[in-house]
Amino acid sequence: MILWTILCISTSLVVLLVTFSRKMPLVMARTIWSPGILFIAGGKTKINGLENIEKTKTYIVMANHSSYLDIPTLFRILPLNLHFIAKKELKKVPFLGWYMMATGMIFINRGNNKEASNSLKNAAQLIKNGKTVLIFPEGTVSEDGKIKRFKKGGFNIALEAGVEILPVAMNGTNSVWPSDSNFNFKKGTITINIGEPISLENYSYNQLNDLAKDVQSKVEKLKSVS
Repeated sequence: MILWTILCISTSLVVLLVTFSRKMPLVMARTIWSPGILFIAGGKTKINGLENIEKTKTYIVMANHSSYLDIPTLFRILPLNLHFIAKKELKKVPFLGWYMMATGMIFINRGNNKEASNSLKNAAQLIKNGKTVLIFPEGTVSEDGKIKRFKKGGFNIALEAGVEILPVAMNGTNSVWPSDSNFNFKKGTITINIGEPISLENYSYNQLNDLAKDVQSKVEKLKSVS
């Protein structure tokens, strides 16, 4: 899996240098890297709700998080070029950091409140300009598979960007690749339920808690659908 990831990143960086297109490495992640990861892990996917996605629109994707397999699963099934908001330190990680910088991922400095605030405003502007961003509102992996309380940070960005939130729920990633195991895979089916986009027109910054609760409730309902 590590070798496959290094190979895919290296190839995508070469493609970027040849084509000068930041989109190509993202397309390769969706169509080459993520299917390979799922094949190695033994995960098959079952998808509901693809009709809720308009490929020409920009979203903030919000999903539950219970496994290292969540990211390649979402890359595989969503017909969107996904970006991430990551801590600044990841820039220094070989291959991964190079790939993230080359594809225009969004970095923030969590150790500096003022710089972090400016970074989040810049992130909102990039989303307005057409970057679809994936956020795990729980902030960490849920080891027991139960959805933890959604934190407000991502919703602040959503209101600033003014784009719709696309709620997504996943079942089965933790069974295929448990969060407490490095590479102990078990073949299985991953079910992904995609909900209708949530408009933010009726929410204000004073309603961040309500927005977080409403989106969490939506994801929980999607997760309960088999």
